[in-house]
Amino acid sequence: MIDSKEMNRFAVPLVLTNIGQIIIGQLALHFAVNNSSMVLSGISIIQNMLFAFGGLLGAFSLSFNIKSSKAYSNRQYSRFNDLLKSNVIINLIIGTAFAFFVIFYGETMLSRLYGFRGSLLALATNYLVIMSPYIMLTLLNFSLTNLLRVKKETRPIMWVGLASSLLDVLLNYILVPLLGIRGAAISTIVSLCFVTCSYLFMVYPMIWKALFVKSTTKLELIKFGIPLAGQEVLESVLFIIVFDAFMARLGLELLAIYAVISQLLSIIRVPSFVYSTTVSVYLPEAEKLGHVKDFLQTIFKNSYVVSMLLACPVVLLSNILSHFLSDEITTNIVPITLYTFLAMGMSPIYESSKMLLQSFGNEKFVLHVSILINLASVMILAILQLLNVQTYWSLYFIYGLNLFVLSLIFLRHASSEKFI
Repeated sequence: MIDSKEMNRFAVPLVLTNIGQIIIGQLALHFAVNNSSMVLSGISIIQNMLFAFGGLLGAFSLSFNIKSSKAYSNRQYSRFNDLLKSNVIINLIIGTAFAFFVIFYGETMLSRLYGFRGSLLALATNYLVIMSPYIMLTLLNFSLTNLLRVKKETRPIMWVGLASSLLDVLLNYILVPLLGIRGAAISTIVSLCFVTCSYLFMVYPMIWKALFVKSTTKLELIKFGIPLAGQEVLESVLFIIVFDAFMARLGLELLAIYAVISQLLSIIRVPSFVYSTTVSVYLPEAEKLGHVKDFLQTIFKNSYVVSMLLACPVVLLSNILSHFLSDEITTNIVPITLYTFLAMGMSPIYESSKMLLQSFGNEKFVLHVSILINLASVMILAILQLLNVQTYWSLYFIYGLNLFVLSLIFLRHASSEKFI
């Protein structure tokens, strides 16, 4: 059986990295918004949108993550190099296409989808255009960190992540007073470039070997990634793009509160995402030992323990963070934050059970079930919107219910297929 401590040695540096980046990012966001709830709302919406597209387009990098972990675990190094080169090519193509789309159609998307007008639209458009390389850099960084993960070396990821976050804060402090929201975007892109260059320096021997291997697995990665991309489309469209679109229509004050709580929620959900990554890395070994069920239970337990340790102080300090980001937020957000965290309580089980099925080649089942459940959730949200009874509470209630139903279905399917 895989030792729980070994998994924590792998996961904890990644958890600390992500949390450190988020916390330091709040300091960067403080400088970027310059105490303006309008700027805070614009930046937060665009960051969420980029995260949505990153998840969607990163599905092909996720397919590389799953397949390369198996190849490396089975010592199939020639196949591993083929997968690496093919994935880098795919990332470059996707990143370039997204950058052109944002540059030429970003303003139209912000005005029609989110209803931005006037000065908010102008600010958001400037920010989005400068952020156009974001997807390419994010995809490359995801692939490069996977090279460290398959070797179970996660501490370098922690140090690079923290260094880049501090660089982001410093650049925001210098550039935002000079360039406004454009300075915030430039700071983010420069920090991402620093991360990319740092990882390239660490893993360049692996990249160098892959360059001389013929790329034959691009189609394989794309075929495997299409159901994963479909899954991300459903999640991104429902819970980020559509979700934000509904939230944006509840008013600027509530949108600013949502912007703060979404930052806090991103901290609490870090263990869910990190431990789901641990599933893809350690599953081949757990499968060989015949301990997949025990392995998954350990993942759930560790993820919830870390999430709870984070949730308590974050809820208690939520008002302090809201005032730190904007003095214009005067509402007591502690009850709202607590409700949001409880509604999202199924995140650890959902993320890890989904990754389990995808790693076992059941990505199409995950997609088909998600289509049905997510479309039902979208219909409910749309009906509430049309009836003009949509609230913050109803949005997150449907979100949490969606995660609960999907988690239950995934676990039942894994049990019926004798995976656990």
